[in-house]
This record gives sequence, structure tokens and C-alpha cells, in this order.
Amino acid sequence: MNVSELFDLTHWVMDKIVATQIPQKYQTLQQILQQNSRPNQKQQPFETQKNDLTETLKNVPLRKLTKDQLLFLHKLGIAQAVGDEGIDVIEDILYKNVIDVATSAQKLDQIHQEIIKGIQKSDQIKAGLKGCVFEEEYETENEVLIRVSFTGHATMSNVTDFKSWGNIWYEIGRGIAMAHDSSPEDVKIVGATKGSIIIELAVIVSIATTTSGIILAALKVAEKVLDIRKKAEEIRNLKLKNTKLASDMEKEAEKEKTAGIEEIATETIKKLKLKKEGEGDKINALDKAVKNLVSFIESGGEVDFIMPDKEVESDQTASDNYNKLGVTFQEIRQLENKIKLIEDTST
Repeated sequence: MNVSELFDLTHWVMDKIVATQIPQKYQTLQQILQQNSRPNQKQQPFETQKNDLTETLKNVPLRKLTKDQLLFLHKLGIAQAVGDEGIDVIEDILYKNVIDVATSAQKLDQIHQEIIKGIQKSDQIKAGLKGCVFEEEYETENEVLIRVSFTGHATMSNVTDFKSWGNIWYEIGRGIAMAHDSSPEDVKIVGATKGSIIIELAVIVSIATTTSGIILAALKVAEKVLDIRKKAEEIRNLKLKNTKLASDMEKEAEKEKTAGIEEIATETIKKLKLKKEGEGDKINALDKAVKNLVSFIESGGEVDFIMPDKEVESDQTASDNYNKLGVTFQEIRQLENKIKLIEDTST
């Protein structure tokens, strides 16, 4: 996460957490439960306050944050208290795993205190960075940053890896750009960071939309394949005499993977309405781009998207695409978390 993203996150905390009174709504609910826990105290209803809090948490726009911003928001103790995760925690405290009212009140108070501490840290960061941060520059209004992280088996440890993954990303950028009547030069490298190598690419929103769609489809295939392989492993653990069943399931997983990748390419070509006659070069380039992008994700590489915070008013199509991108990003992150859970339970 770069400095401008961190600074933007502090403003996001002020607008989406402080201004919506989330800490106060947690505290109001906690105080009612605390009162109800006292002996001989008349029980006060809390459904209205609970609904008010959960409705506010549901509307927190977490999908507009990058992965790094979300991770940092977790470290601040805020992310886990908002959105679907926060609502699940409240349901758990109030209904699913209730020990007693006093314990529920105590747990809500802990969450409230963590949020307050997180806001204080965010305010300190914002004060420290004020006047030192420049806003991200976008050459055109209709532009999105794609952050490519070379991690996992997609890491670059030497110049041979650098050349190999560089060629792969050239094919990815070229194929998707051509499908949108753009050139590889329209996929611009605007930044890079050290550590695990990260490159930032500036692209028009339509290219970002296609890229995110391919990634989402690839993750759906990965989830299905992992689920089959997990079942094959469970069969092996039963130590049955018939070992062929597990082996057949492994082969089926590979077939699903191959068929899934082919289907992603076919569906992407169909969605972009590319025709075999006259646009064969675009189709071939896009087909190669899809397979390379899926391979990159499968190898452990990560792709994140950073959209400008301002609204796109001059172009309704671009505005609609931004909204679609936001929904797709959320689906991608949910699937990534789901796949990680499957992988963790399989080890």
C-alpha cells in the first residue's frame, strides 16, 4: 500500500465509520445489554438498536477498498466489526453463542473499544501525513489502476523469472487491449514497489472490467477443482481397498480445470462480441491472454484494482462499469477467502 492509499483510508474511516456513528451505535446496544444484566432490573428491548446498527454495518462500502487497505483496516481493529463480518459477530454475540447477557455486553464493549482505538490511530496517521501526500494522478477520467503482485509460485527471484513473467504479462495486456480496440502501449506501467515485486498498470475501465471478469471466472474454476481434490483426499484417508476412486477424482479435477479455462476464454470472446471472420487475430490474442492470466492466478500471483475515488459524471457507460467493477471486486475477495479456507482445511 502506498502513502496516498493510506492517507485515503484515514479519510474513509472518518467518512464511513465516524460520520455514520458506528462507535456510538455499538455503545448504545452495549449499554442496554449492560443494564439488562443487572439484578432485578426491568428488561429493555434492544431489537431496534440492533437493527439500526446492523443496517449501518451492511452499508459500509468495504468493496471500494484495496486488499492492502482492507488488511490495514483489520490491523486497526475496524474491518472485523463492520460489513458482513461485523453483522455475523453481532448475531453470534446476541443469539448464537450466548453465555449470559453480561458476557454479551462485555463482548460488545470490547468491540467498541477496539473501534475507538482504531479511529484514534487512523487520526494520528492522518495528522502526520497531512500536507505530505499527493493525490494519485490519472491521465484520463476513465482509468483504473491494476496492481499486480508476483507472489507464490509467480514470484520473480532472478532475471529469467523476470523475462518469463514479463512476456506473460505482455501477452495478457496485449490480448485484452486488442479485444477493446486498444494497443499494448495503452496498458501503462505507472509504478512499482520492492519486496515481493509489485507493478501498477494504468488501464481504461473496459480493460479492467474484462480482466476482473476473467479473474472471477478463474477463481470459480479453482474453487470447484479444489473441492474435488479435497474429496479425493478424504477418500484416500478412508484407506479403502479400491484406490482407483480417488485417482479417478484427481483426473476429473484436471478435466474440470482444463474445460473451465477453455470455457472462460469462450465466454469472454462471446461477451466482447468478437467475430471469427475478420477478428481472428483479436480472438487468438485474447485466448492466449485468458490462459496466461489464469495461469498467473493459479501460480499464486495476485491482482488488485484501485479506482479513483471521484465519481465519473461525464460518461454514464464508464460510471456503470465502475459500479460493476466494485461488485466484481467484492465477489473476487469473497471467493479468495473461501478458497483459502478450503486450502487451509486440506493441509
